[in-house]
Amino acid sequence: MSYQSVVKAAIHKQAPFNPNRFAKISERKDRCDIPAPAWRSLLENAYFQTWKGILFDKGPTEMALYPMLLYELKPKTIIEIGALSGGSAIWLADHLEMFQVEGRVYCIDIDLSLLDEKAKTDSRVHFLEGDCHNMAAIMPPEMLATLAHPWLIIEDAHANAVGVVEYFHQLGIQSGDYLIVEDTNQAMWELEWDDWDDQEVLEKGKRKLEELKSWLMNHQNEYLIDTYYQDMYGYNGSKNWNSILKKV
Repeated sequence: MSYQSVVKAAIHKQAPFNPNRFAKISERKDRCDIPAPAWRSLLENAYFQTWKGILFDKGPTEMALYPMLLYELKPKTIIEIGALSGGSAIWLADHLEMFQVEGRVYCIDIDLSLLDEKAKTDSRVHFLEGDCHNMAAIMPPEMLATLAHPWLIIEDAHANAVGVVEYFHQLGIQSGDYLIVEDTNQAMWELEWDDWDDQEVLEKGKRKLEELKSWLMNHQNEYLIDTYYQDMYGYNGSKNWNSILKKV
């Protein structure tokens, strides 16, 4: 294969139209082509990563996948649950601006005191403080009804993940919207983060994939796994196993 043949073949233009692109959860396995020990090397320096000088905790595969999805989806509304220091929310807003998408970014966290000062002053992101165990208090139904579609919802708080998913399912997600549940990669919780001091968070993380799977089995004709992104770097080659979902 030559560079010329790669360009002429234009596989990158054909791949998104693969008739087998979308899969049900019952058709997927809980495994990853990236060897489990590799995740320690891939993620052990995640807290050194920055975006515009702000802590930016995204996996290397997600850094490549999200821009592609954002460009294809062109979301009018992005809702991110889990802010940390705000780096990810600013990164998402920057991509919308770069792709000339007139969208709005909302970012939710139970403790916004951890936000970087640069994030606090960015008017493109609406930071909302609240407990995701009570989503109705943070984003009430009447608010959701005003938000333009398509939506991209990113659950990255590791608390009440299925409850958050169910809330948006009941009150707003429409056909064509995307939902991503972060950190369902079992290898990360069992190997990379096994030395966390917060054992409660660790145990919740280990259950995250199984709880999401149980929910998806009851909705597998409504939410399909987008294998174009899910398997870009090998089967489930991501921090997020079987959790890049499109509402159909």
